Amino acid sequence: MAKDITAAKERAVDRLKSSLERARVLHSRAVVAGRWTNPQNVVVPFSNPDKRDLTEFIFFESAAAFEHFCQQAFVLAARSRFSVQPRFWEHIVGHGDSGLDRVMGWGAPQNLVFRARALFGKRHFFARLRDNLPQDVYEWLTYAHRVRNRIAHPGGQAAAQTNKLLGNLGVPAASRKGISMGRLLLEYPVNAAANNRWFYRFIQAYEETANLVYRRIRA
Repeated sequence: MAKDITAAKERAVDRLKSSLERARVLHSRAVVAGRWTNPQNVVVPFSNPDKRDLTEFIFFESAAAFEHFCQQAFVLAARSRFSVQPRFWEHIVGHGDSGLDRVMGWGAPQNLVFRARALFGKRHFFARLRDNLPQDVYEWLTYAHRVRNRIAHPGGQAAAQTNKLLGNLGVPAASRKGISMGRLLLEYPVNAAANNRWFYRFIQAYEETANLVYRRIRA
C-alpha cells in the first residue's frame, strides 16, 4: 500500500508539473515569439488580440490540469488516512453515490480547506492551506480560480466576482470595463516584469501547491 501511494503521488505531481512547464514553454513560443505570414507574404508578430486569446487558452488548460490534480491529491490523502477498499476512495472525497462526478470547485482554495476539514480534520495540511502556503500564493490561487470561472462563464456571477477583483489585480479603474481575461493575464500588473504577470504568477501558485502536496501526503 505505502509503495503504491508514493508512486501515485509522484505520478500526479509529475503530470501537473509537466503540464505547467508546457504552458510556460508554449506561452513563450506562441505568445512572446509568435509570428505569422500576412496576405502580403510578410512575417509579422501576432497582434495583441491574438496574444491575449492565446494566453487565455493556455491558462485555462493549466487551470483544468490543476483542478484534476487537486481531485487526485484528495484521493491520495484519503488513501493515506483511511483503511478502505480502493473502490471507495473517490466516494469518500466526492459524493456518496456518484464519487467525484459533478463535484466542482477543486481549484478554489477555500473549497479545498472546507472539504479537508470535513474529511480529515482541522489539523490536516489541506485544512490549513492558508498557513501552509505563502500568503501571496494562497491569494493567487483564489484569484486564479475566479479568472478561470470568468473564462468559462462570460456573464452572470462569475463576471460580477471578477469585476470586484480587478482592483486587487492591479487594473486601474479606467481600464476595467470590458477587459478580457487574456489581457489581464498577459499585461497586468503593468509595472511587473513580463515573466511575473498574472499568467506566470498563477502557474507558480499551482506549482507551489503541487510541491506542498508532494511534501505532506505520506504513504
